[in-house]
Order: sequence, then structure tokens, then C-alpha cells
Amino acid sequence: MTRVRILIADDHEILRNGMRVLLEREPGWIVCGQATTGHDVVAMAIELKPDVILLDISMPGMNGLEAARQIRRSVPTPIVFVSLHDAPEFEREAISAGASGFVSTADSAGKLIEAVRTVLARETFFSSQVAATMQAGTMQAGKTRGKKRAAGTLTAREREVLHLLAEGYTNKQVAARLGITTKTAETHRARIISKLELHSVSGLVRYAIRHKIIEA
Repeated sequence: MTRVRILIADDHEILRNGMRVLLEREPGWIVCGQATTGHDVVAMAIELKPDVILLDISMPGMNGLEAARQIRRSVPTPIVFVSLHDAPEFEREAISAGASGFVSTADSAGKLIEAVRTVLARETFFSSQVAATMQAGTMQAGKTRGKKRAAGTLTAREREVLHLLAEGYTNKQVAARLGITTKTAETHRARIISKLELHSVSGLVRYAIRHKIIEA
């Protein structure tokens, strides 16, 4: 029986444990490690050299997209993003970061198993829900070209910054949460304000709620 070693990276213990139980039901599959921060998953990927890495986008210290880029520079392990962030820009950036697959947390458990099997075969896997979101995002981008910039024009990092700002974090706190300098956080904030043409915190909050970046 072929042994499959899987590394899970998510800062939510319940999700990590749930995925571990699900994955280890498959014959020969074991979870060889669990990481809770972006820096940890990079270090563990290099040390453990797992067969597959399941990675969330929102990770403390270093987001999953940057972690994926660093992992891809060191080991050839296929990476599958498993995230509630299924907006088209996240999925496109996941591909750019070297991901072999993307599964939304709204997908069924069977999709996660299917994704792992697919990337083990050195093929790519994007669930039907993710693919539909990407297609819808592409169509919407075409409709809004030349008009006021919308949520999809923000980079993944800018969406992370917007999320924290809308939650009430200061520039310094945003920098600490994302592992960046305060100056960089201020730059991201300025770009967000410029792109969205919103000049107050309340405006950013309303925008974040409207576009489901945060929950009301």
C-alpha cells in the first residue's frame, strides 16, 4: 500500500483536526504535521518533505500565498489551498503562487479527498464551485472594465489589509498581524483608499461587509 504523507496548515484547530480525521480514513494516508503559522508551514515543508500540503490563505505571520511561494522555491510538493476565501483574485493568486489545487471550505468533504488524489497524480484540481467563482469573476471584470474599481481589483494582500482595517486594527496592528512593516501597511492602506475611492473607516467597513470580506 502506498503511503501518503500530508501536511496541514491552518490556524484553526477545529478545521485542522477535522481534515486530519477525514484524510486518515483513507488507507495509507497520514497527517505527518500540522502548522499554525505561515512561517511554520514553510519550515515543516522543507523538513518533512510531505507528499501533499493543504494550506489556508489567512495565516498568522505570513499569509498562505507567500508561504506557498517560499515552499515552491525549496520543495516540489504539490500544494492545495483549502480556504473560505474563494474570491476570484485569491484563486488567481493561488495559481500564480504555484498551487496545484484550490478547494473552498464550502465544498463537500469528498472534494478534498478528490483534490489530494488529483494532485498526487501531478494534475491540477479546482472544485466546480471554485471554477464557477473564477468564471463569474472573469465575466464581472469584463463588465466593469473602465468603470469604478471593484473588489476584484484589490490584490490578495490588500484584501487582507482591508479585512483587518475593517475589523478595527490600526496600521501598526495590521503590520504585526501580517508580518510586514508599519510603513508597508500604511502604503497598502493608501492604495486601498485610492482604488476604492473611500476615505473613511466607516466607508471601508461598509465596503468590506458588502463584498463579504468581513461578516456584518
